[in-house]
Amino acid sequence: MEQHAEASVPKKLGPTWADILFLIFLVGVLVSVTLLGRLAFEEGMKTELSKENGEAWVKWMTDASADRFKEGFKPAACAGGPSVAAAVDKEKKELIRAAKIAAKKEGLENEPITITDIKNGSWGACFKALTQKGGPLATLTNAFSLEPLTLVAKCDPSDLSTAGAFVLEKNVSTPLGSAIPTVTSNLIDSDSIVDKINVRVTICDKGAYPTKISEFDF
Repeated sequence: MEQHAEASVPKKLGPTWADILFLIFLVGVLVSVTLLGRLAFEEGMKTELSKENGEAWVKWMTDASADRFKEGFKPAACAGGPSVAAAVDKEKKELIRAAKIAAKKEGLENEPITITDIKNGSWGACFKALTQKGGPLATLTNAFSLEPLTLVAKCDPSDLSTAGAFVLEKNVSTPLGSAIPTVTSNLIDSDSIVDKINVRVTICDKGAYPTKISEFDF
C-alpha cells in the first residue's frame, strides 16, 4: 500500500517546457496584435489629419470667395475682379514700406529694396501668397511626411510619396449642347483667378488613393 501511494505522487510540479513555449507564443501574439492595432490607429489619424488639411483649404477659399472681389482684400495676389490691379499695387507699396522700416532698423537703409513680384490675378501667385511664411495656410504640414503640405497633379497609388498631399482642380463649363457639361483639369500656376472659378479639393490618403473633400466656387 505504501509503495502504491508513493508511485501516485507527481515527481515534478509546475509548468512544462511546452507550457512555457505556449505562454511565450501567446504573449508574442498579444504584443503583435497591440502593435498592429496602434499602427492602424496612427495611420488612420494621419488620414484624418490629411482630410483636415483639405478642409482648411476649402474653408479659406470658400470664405474668400465673396470677399476677394472687394477692394482691399488680402493677400492681394488672390484678389479678383476689376480691383485686382489696384489691390496688388497697394500691397506692393505696403511691402516696400515694411521692408524699408526693417532695413533702417538693421542699418541697411542704403541697400536696394526688392520684393517678390505679385502677379496680377494668377493662381500661382495666390498659392505662393497662401503658403509662404506668414501666409494663412503656411503652417499646414503633410501628416505622413511631416513636410510642408504640397500640391500634386494627382494621387498616385504607385507613388506613395503623394500620400498626404492634395490636388486642386478647376471645373470649366463647356459650350451649351456639348456632350460633356464640364471639363475638369488641374489648377496650374498660369490659370487666371480674376473671375470666379469652380474648384475641387482632393486629398491623397495613406495608400495615395484620392479622397474628395469638396467642390465650391472661389
